Amino acid sequence: MTVLKEMLKFTGVEEERLKASWVSSAEAPELVHEFNTFIEELRELGPSPLKKDYRKELA
Repeated sequence: MTVLKEMLKFTGVEEERLKASWVSSAEAPELVHEFNTFIEELRELGPSPLKKDYRKELA
C-alpha cells in the first residue's frame, strides 16, 4: 500500500484516492458504509488530475 501511494504521488495523484479495507461478505452494512464514505471523500477531492481535456491541446 505504501509503495502504491508513493507511485500515486509521483504521478501527481493524491494518495487519498487509494483506499483498502477488509470487509467480509457477511458485513453488507459495513461494506456500504465504506463505499459511501470513500465516494464522499473522492467528491471532496474533486475531479481526477489525470482527467484532462486533450482537445484543448490539439487546438
